[in-house]
Amino acid sequence: MQHFGEFVDLRLEDPKKLDVRSRILRTAIVLFNSNGVHTTGIDRIIAESGVAKMSFYKYFPSKGKLVAEYLRFKHQCWDRGMTFHTTSPEKDDTEKFLGIFDFLKAWFLEPDYKGCPFIRGLSEFDPGYEPEVLACTAQHFDSIQITVQTLLKVIRPDDYKKLTPKIMSLIAGSIVLAQATKNPGIADVNKQVAQSLIALHSS
Repeated sequence: MQHFGEFVDLRLEDPKKLDVRSRILRTAIVLFNSNGVHTTGIDRIIAESGVAKMSFYKYFPSKGKLVAEYLRFKHQCWDRGMTFHTTSPEKDDTEKFLGIFDFLKAWFLEPDYKGCPFIRGLSEFDPGYEPEVLACTAQHFDSIQITVQTLLKVIRPDDYKKLTPKIMSLIAGSIVLAQATKNPGIADVNKQVAQSLIALHSS
């Protein structure tokens, strides 16, 4: 298995070598990525994972529980990728901040990139949806904002709070446009915009 600390990227694993729970989750990850959460039914996940229905419900009593686990996995992927691109000791503080957009481009270039499940979830998960799913979505966006503010505060201690919404908009815009246009280069474009914003606020 390919491990990242406690994290295992199930997308890279041989499903035949996984335990039942991991095999279900791996199947759900692939199907949710490709088809979306709402259009992927439990019966299809059970069939393609090759497990018994009773086994499925033993580990995931509801689809909402499985969706929440899927979102936790996606957040872990995001968190590790973001950390890798923004904490290199070889980068200065500005380069670490701009590493946000390097991470985005690397993500957009992944073969299974289909947009952000959390952004899609803003329309897919109504207020009455599984509370655990809604909590995962809220925590993901909170985490992004904390990361942006932490990196900005180092280089723009006086105005990082004003800059944060602008950077968050560039991040969200990059994600949506990369999905819509299939052009990962939008991350480079918005990296330049972010760099200009920093320079403007430093003058």
